[in-house]
Amino acid sequence: MKKLNFQIEVSRVLEILSNDIYDSPYALLRENIQNAYDAILMRISVDGGDSFQPKIIVTIKDKVVSISDNGIGMTEEVLANNFWKAGSSGKNNEAAKKAGVVGTFGIGAMANFGVANKITVISRGSGADITLETFAERENLSVTEECVSLTVLDAAREEPGTTVEATIDNDVTVNEAGALQYLLPYIQHVRVPIFLNGNIVSQKSYHSLFDVTPTSIEASGEKKIDFSNVSCVLKYKLAKNGSIKLMASKIAYNGSELTGDIVLAQGEGNIYGLRNYFGLAPLPVPNNFNFGGIVNLSNLHPTAGREALSRESINLVTHIINVVEEHIGNEIYKFDAVDNNNFFLNYIVAKSKYNLAGKVKIDIKPDLGSVALENVAKELDGKKVHYYGGRDPATIAAFANENSYLLNLSQSNPRRRIQAQVLKQKGIAEVPDHPAVNKLIDRSELSLAEVALIVRMSSILSEDYLLADNKIQFAEISHQVPSMVEKEGDTIKIFISRDSSSIQQVISAYSTAYEVFGGFVKDFIRNYLYQKFSDYIPSSTRQGAEALHKILQKNRELFKYESADLGELDSLLGDYVSGELELSEVIKKSTTIQRTHTQSVGKQQVGTAEDEIPSLTDNVAQQENVNTDTLVALPPIDRSDTATDKKILKTSQKYPHLNNFSLFLSLSDRVYRRQFDFFFEPHTTKVIWGMHRIVYIFTHASSNISLYYDIELKERLLNESTGGKSIPTTTVLTKDKIFIPVIDELVEHFDINEGKKEFYVRHDIITDFSGST
Repeated sequence: MKKLNFQIEVSRVLEILSNDIYDSPYALLRENIQNAYDAILMRISVDGGDSFQPKIIVTIKDKVVSISDNGIGMTEEVLANNFWKAGSSGKNNEAAKKAGVVGTFGIGAMANFGVANKITVISRGSGADITLETFAERENLSVTEECVSLTVLDAAREEPGTTVEATIDNDVTVNEAGALQYLLPYIQHVRVPIFLNGNIVSQKSYHSLFDVTPTSIEASGEKKIDFSNVSCVLKYKLAKNGSIKLMASKIAYNGSELTGDIVLAQGEGNIYGLRNYFGLAPLPVPNNFNFGGIVNLSNLHPTAGREALSRESINLVTHIINVVEEHIGNEIYKFDAVDNNNFFLNYIVAKSKYNLAGKVKIDIKPDLGSVALENVAKELDGKKVHYYGGRDPATIAAFANENSYLLNLSQSNPRRRIQAQVLKQKGIAEVPDHPAVNKLIDRSELSLAEVALIVRMSSILSEDYLLADNKIQFAEISHQVPSMVEKEGDTIKIFISRDSSSIQQVISAYSTAYEVFGGFVKDFIRNYLYQKFSDYIPSSTRQGAEALHKILQKNRELFKYESADLGELDSLLGDYVSGELELSEVIKKSTTIQRTHTQSVGKQQVGTAEDEIPSLTDNVAQQENVNTDTLVALPPIDRSDTATDKKILKTSQKYPHLNNFSLFLSLSDRVYRRQFDFFFEPHTTKVIWGMHRIVYIFTHASSNISLYYDIELKERLLNESTGGKSIPTTTVLTKDKIFIPVIDELVEHFDINEGKKEFYVRHDIITDFSGST
C-alpha cells in the first residue's frame, strides 16, 4: 500500500491562525510596540534608568511599517529561540517579572505574518558588539526546513535595541490615522516616549482623571483601608454636583503588594485594564457607582491577542472595587452633595445601607422646599409630621397646613424607596387617607376567567418568585388604585381591582386567545406587581444569591470540558509551530476553539417578534406605567413555553412594555445551557461599548453575582462610538434561548439584511460575597 504525505501550506496556516487571534491588522504594531516596551523595561532593570534615554519610534510609509527601540536587544540565541519560535517566550523568568514586562505569551513573529509577507529584524543585544539581521518571507516559511536568514551586519547599531520592519500585504490597509486610533487605548499612558511618524503618542497621565477644579469640590479626603484581604490608601474627591472621583494606591491583596494604582471617576464609561501602564483590555466589572477609568496593576493578565483579561484578573478587580465602594460610601454619606448622586442612592438600596441616607432630601409641604432625612422626626417645630406617596392635591392640602407638615415621597426610585424605608424606621406616620380595600369580591361572584387568573398568578408567584405563601383576591380599592400588595405575617396578600384595564386585557385573553394567557399573566406580574413585592423575595437576599451560585457552579462543572479549550489558542499555536503538537490535534482543537468563540447570525435567522413570539407584543394595553428605572433589578419576560430558532428578533414598532427596544439578540447556546438559572432571577443590565466590543453586565438583585457577556465584532463600531449606560432590564426567555435588548446606538451592527454576521463572545460569572449582609 502506497502512502502519501499530508501537505500543509505553512504560510496559509499562519495567516489564518494569527488572524484568528488578532482582531486587526494594527495588532502587528501593538504587539511589536509591546515587545519594544518590554525590551526597554528589561534594559532599565539591567543597566539602570539613567544609563540611556528610552524611546520607541514607529514609522508607517506606504506598505512598510517599522518599530524601533533602544531596549535590551536580542542575541542570536534569543532571536532563534524566542522571536522566531512561536510559543516560546523569553519573559517567563524572574528577571522579566522584576522588570515588569507586559507580554508572556511567546507568540513572537506570529502577529506579523497575519498581515505581512516579509519581516526583517535588526537587533543588537545589550553587552554585545555585533548587530544581527534576520529575514523571512511568509511564502517560504516551513516547520521542517531552515527558512529564516541570519546575517551579521558590518555596521553595528550605535546602542542596543531592535528594529522590526514588516512589508504589509497589498490587500491590507494600514495608515497613520487608523494606527493612531487603534493604538491609543494601549499606548497613550506608557511613560516611555513613543513616536508615530514623528509625533509623540504616549506619556499621557491617567491621573488627570482625578483632577477637579478646586472651587467645585464639596469634600475630599484620604484614608487607609485594610478589609477583606485588601489594603490600600484611598483618596477621594466629591464634587458639589455629587460626582465622585477616587484614587487607590499602595494596594495589597492577601498580603502581597501589587505594583500600580487605580483611578476611577463616575461617568467615564468603561474601566480599562493596564499592566505597567500598557493597555490590555476593558474590565467588565460591575459596580454600583457607575465608575469608569483605569486599573493599572502588575498582576493583570490578558488572554492571547489581548482582547480580554483573565477570569482571575476580573475577579480580583471586582473584589477590590467592591471593597473601595463600601469605604467610599462610608466616607461621603455625610456631605450634602450626595443627594445629587443617583448612583450613590442606588448603592444604598442595593446594599440596604439606609443608615447612609441622612443627607437624602424629601419634599416637605406646604411649600417649604426639601429637608434632609436626618432632620426628619415625628414632630417638627411642634407640628405633627406625616408622609404621603401620591400626588393628589386634596390630600396634600388636607395634611399640609398650619398644624402639620406633609413629607411627599419622590415619584422615582431609588429615592422614593430610600425615603419610604427611612421614614418607616423613624416611625413617621403615613397619611390615613391612603388607598384601602373597600370590599373583597366574594368567590361566588368571580367568573371562570377571574378564578383562572388567581390560580395562575398564585402558581407563578410560588414557582417563579419563591413566594409560596400567597393569597390573591379581587377587590374594590379606593383612589382608583388597580392593585395593592400587603404582607401579613408570612403571607403576601395581593388585591386586584376589576377596573384595571391591564387586568381586563389578561382576563379577556383567557377566552379569546388562551394560548397567550399564561404569558399575559407573567407580564402583568412583572410589569405592575413585582416592584410592590420585590422586598419579600428570598432570592434577592444574600442567602438566595448563594443558592443561585451553587446552581451555577454545578452547571460550570457539568460543562467543564468546554472551558478547557476556551482561550487556549495561544498555546495551541505555539505548540503547533514548534512541532510539539500533532497536526490531527491542531485541527481538532482549533475547530473546537473556533466553535466555542464564534457566533454567526445569517439573514434566515432574523425574525420579527410579532411572528415568532406573538404574546410578547400582543400585550399593549397600559394603565399603570411600566417601571423603566434602569437601576432596579427586574425579572425576565418569561416566554419559556414558546420556541424559536431565530437568533435576532426585530419589532415592527416600539412597545412600552419592551422599554421601546426594537431589536433583541440571542445569547449563545452555551450561555443558555449554563447560565439560564441566572437570567431567571431579577437582575439589572448595563451595556458598555467601544472600538469593536460590546459588553453587557447583568447583576443579580443581591449585587453579589454578576454575569458579563463580551461581544467582539470583527469590524470596529461605526463612527468609532464609545460609551456606557444602565438600561431597563428587558431580558426575554424562550424555550431554548435568552434574548437581550440592543440599544438604539448599536442596532445597526445587528440589523442584518443580507449575508451573515460573525462575532466572538466571551462570558463568565463574577461573584463577591465579601462585606455582604
